[in-house]
Amino acid sequence: MYKAVFMDIDDTVFNFKKCSESALKETFTTLNLEYNKSIFESFTEIDERLWKKQKEELLSVADVLNIRFKELSETLGMNYDSDLAKEHFGNLLGEQYIMEPGIEEVLRRISADYKIYAASNGVLTMQENRLNLSGLKRYFTDLYVSDDIGSAKPNFGFFAESMKRAELESSDILMVGDSLVSDIAGANNAGIASVWYNPYGLENETDIKADYEIKSLDELTVVLNS
Repeated sequence: MYKAVFMDIDDTVFNFKKCSESALKETFTTLNLEYNKSIFESFTEIDERLWKKQKEELLSVADVLNIRFKELSETLGMNYDSDLAKEHFGNLLGEQYIMEPGIEEVLRRISADYKIYAASNGVLTMQENRLNLSGLKRYFTDLYVSDDIGSAKPNFGFFAESMKRAELESSDILMVGDSLVSDIAGANNAGIASVWYNPYGLENETDIKADYEIKSLDELTVVLNS
C-alpha cells in the first residue's frame, strides 16, 4: 500500500499553458509591446527547448530564466529589455493558478489517507506562491522543486533527494504527472509506481510505460484504492 503521492504541478495541478499565456500577454501589455498568439507559440517553443536542456543538466534553472526572453527578442525581431520582461513574467506567472478540472476535490480526498508532496521542475518560490494563492498548499506535506532539490526530473537525483527528505522508500510512493519524459520516465528510473495523467487522450509514441493511465484526476482515487 502506498504511503504518499508525489504530485507534479504544471499541467497536473495547474494548467501551465493557460497560466503561462496569461502571464506573457500581461507582460507584453505592461511593456507596451504588441502581442498576438504567434508570440506565445514562439515563446513556448523556446521555453520547452530550454527546459529540456535543463532536465539534461546542460543548463541551470537560472540559465533558462535568463536566456528565454533574450532568445524570444531575437526570434521576434523586437527590441525590449529582456531582463525587465523576465522579471515581469516571473512575478506574473507566480500569481497564476488556473487549476486542472477537479484537482481541489481530489487533493482533499486523498490527503485524508496519504501524504502529498509536490514534485516539480521549476522555481520553489514561484510554485509555493501559486499553491498558497490557490488555497491548495494546505493539502501538501512538502514541496520538492528542482531549483531547491539541485536536480530535475527525470534525473534519478531529483527522486533520490526527494525520497530522502520525505523519509520514504520507492515502494511507498505513487508518482502522478502529465509528462511521460519527466514524470513517468523519472519514476521508472527511481523504481516508483507511476500514473500518467493524460486528459487529452494523447497517443504514447515512446517506449516509456506508466503503471496506470488516467484521463480525469477523479480516477486517481480509484487507482489508490485498487
